[in-house]
Amino acid sequence: MAAVATVAAAVVTSVTGGPATAVGQDDGTQVPCSTTALTTAIVAAPPGGTLSLSRDCTYHLTSAFDGSGAGLPPIVQSLTIRGNGATIVRDGIGTASFRIFRVASGGNLRLEDLVVRGGRTSGNGGGILVDSGGRLTLVGVDVIDNISLFNSGGGVAVSPGATAVVRRGWLAFNNAISGAGLYNRGTLSVDDSEFSRNHARTVGGGLYLDSGTAFVHASVIRRNTSATSGGGLTNSGTASLEVSDSKITNNTTTGDEGGGIQNLSKLRLEKTELSGNVVGGTAGVGGGIYNATGSAVLVLKGSEVLRNSANGPGNSQAGGIYNDAGSVTLDHTHVRDNASTLAPGGVFTTNQFKVIDSSITRNIPTNCAGSPTVVTGCTN
Repeated sequence: MAAVATVAAAVVTSVTGGPATAVGQDDGTQVPCSTTALTTAIVAAPPGGTLSLSRDCTYHLTSAFDGSGAGLPPIVQSLTIRGNGATIVRDGIGTASFRIFRVASGGNLRLEDLVVRGGRTSGNGGGILVDSGGRLTLVGVDVIDNISLFNSGGGVAVSPGATAVVRRGWLAFNNAISGAGLYNRGTLSVDDSEFSRNHARTVGGGLYLDSGTAFVHASVIRRNTSATSGGGLTNSGTASLEVSDSKITNNTTTGDEGGGIQNLSKLRLEKTELSGNVVGGTAGVGGGIYNATGSAVLVLKGSEVLRNSANGPGNSQAGGIYNDAGSVTLDHTHVRDNASTLAPGGVFTTNQFKVIDSSITRNIPTNCAGSPTVVTGCTN
């Protein structure tokens, strides 16, 4: 199961169960394939405890545990759950709405080798919600098919003052108003993971960062969609995001701003490929990146913006990068083979970029001609 930078797969099966049984300290507490046994084990787990789930079991949740809005007891202690390929799922049609996990303030939850599936809530965090003061670590975990009906973070929501770490994770097929894969307002670290096929009904198909800090390394954000902007991700508010050694590819918004990325805050892309993204709205701009407002700071170092498009039927411009009053630095970066309905196909900007050993080439219908400001060194 799980995701690496280019491929992901889920493991889901089921059997039967019985009461939890304590074993050696190294193995933690063995939890038979029973939802009752799992719930009992979480409540009874001491601070720093470990639960080991039945291999390849499916734990079915049919109702919320209590008023916390989660199917399992809220995590208030330090706890590790080793999934061993198991799935924890909210049963579908006819089952009341609730998320799967809630990490409360002071809680520290580590999940390993597990599928978290089918959560549904009207609040943030359809699959997992991390409250302020809580910490979540996902290692080899698939968070799939979860939904936030009226808020953010279909898969995972990280509150202000909370921390989340994702390693070898796959967040896919989640749905939310914004930030369908993951919504962050805390401290986020992502490594060797994939966000794919999530859908936001407004902004941030894969990721939506509203505040806090985030670092994404050696990961893939692909085939996510949004209805308004930021098909791959939206970085806004006071958020600060750095993406390195990653790919943001084949994301789409049917709205008007940023097929791959909508950036309204501070964003750095290093050794990252941004390719095949599409903004499809009538006045869609920035197939690869939409960077706007005076507080938007965009730095691309050793990166590539290629084969993105703004292909709406109206005033669609800048298949590569669209900048409206933000700050942009191109450092050893190439913007090429992008396309738009109207010129320029490569880069549109209202103000000058800082350019260091970079190029803007082979874009159609033009590289920069048609932009209010022509980027230094850009020719057609």
